[in-house]
Amino acid sequence: MTKLPRLSFFQMFNMAVGFLGIQFAWAIQMGQMSALYERLGATSEQISWFWIAGPITGIIVQPIIGNMSDRTWNRLGRRRPYFLVGAILASCVLVAMPNSPALWVAASLLWIMDASINISMEPFRAFVADVAPEEQRGTAYSFQSFAIGLGSVLSFGIGAIMIPLHTLFYLGAIVFMTAIIWTIVTTKEYPPDNIEEFKRHVSEKKSFFAWIEETWTIILNMPQNMRKLCLVHSFTWFGFFCMFIFFSPMIAANVFHAVPNTPAYDEGIAWASLCYLALNVVCFISSAIIGSLAKIYRKKVLHAINLSLGGLALISMFFVQTKLQALAAMGVIGIAWASTLSLPYALLSGSVPSERYGIFMGAFNIFICLPQIVCSLFAGPIVAALGGNKAVALFLGGCSMVLAAFMLKRVKEERPALENGKAGLYEKVAETAC
Repeated sequence: MTKLPRLSFFQMFNMAVGFLGIQFAWAIQMGQMSALYERLGATSEQISWFWIAGPITGIIVQPIIGNMSDRTWNRLGRRRPYFLVGAILASCVLVAMPNSPALWVAASLLWIMDASINISMEPFRAFVADVAPEEQRGTAYSFQSFAIGLGSVLSFGIGAIMIPLHTLFYLGAIVFMTAIIWTIVTTKEYPPDNIEEFKRHVSEKKSFFAWIEETWTIILNMPQNMRKLCLVHSFTWFGFFCMFIFFSPMIAANVFHAVPNTPAYDEGIAWASLCYLALNVVCFISSAIIGSLAKIYRKKVLHAINLSLGGLALISMFFVQTKLQALAAMGVIGIAWASTLSLPYALLSGSVPSERYGIFMGAFNIFICLPQIVCSLFAGPIVAALGGNKAVALFLGGCSMVLAAFMLKRVKEERPALENGKAGLYEKVAETAC
């Protein structure tokens, strides 16, 4: 692979701006969709099932888009066409969503919105690996983490001032589209090293089913080091999803001692939103620090420390009794959140063939979606079986995150030896598996 030129501060900034728009849209979904469903008559049980749209579309869309972007080169480049298509679709859905006349319309639009956001989001991780030299990837992924934190802070902050729902969704469409266009216009992509061999490979497989078979063959034969990272990622995200699902009602019940449909319960949910804002502020600040530390210390050691801190903070939620204790714990979790949004991808980029970053990044993101499905299906019954204390789920999530930190010991932080510029890189990716 041709050595990539070093990136300036502003080049890495421009490359990350699109992720700000993506996260702004995700934060609107996290903060507003359940309330929108309730306004349209959904029950609590229905809401939990509607949310499964995210992980299922992620599992389907991300590896497919990853493979497609690996096999794309046109006037816009390799990854940028997918940024644009996803942004256009998602922005249209953001405009339509608050105007949904019925529950089934909103539920259907969520599937389209999640698929569209995934179309834009999935190639962004491979985009960094395509454009940034290896020694700068940790920093470049930290810029993405910084953009994610800023997008969340802006979205939750604007939502907290209680602007009209329609206005918030329309603003989300504008921010998403503007941020993606910014990155497309300001960032250069580089063509494949051997463009003729690339075109030959792309033209060989015309069958849709052969293309699907290629995608899943590559996933099933992923390099051994990537398998270890996927396991770490799964246990990490199980912890985060326990938090996403149960933190807000836990605060209302355990700290505010409130039941639903009371003023005290609403105060508890509002305080939980403030805690999430604190998490994202810490993520916003610590992402830059993590990027600097990643230049000095081994990434897997740094990530293990950050995950341990986040896991212990989640475990501490079982013992939280005051608002400030919850706020402080969420701030600490913000460090683990910033680390999870950057360092695993920096580690992964050195563990897979550079020519197939897209498909491998898509496969890696499946291990975000799978624990979300597991958590959605089983965490609730576990909490109910243990007396209904939602802090139990946070305790389990914290234990899972600490376990992920220990699993990092098995991960190798090195780049595998690969043949360079040979056709076999496309046909025999499986040979890189240990």
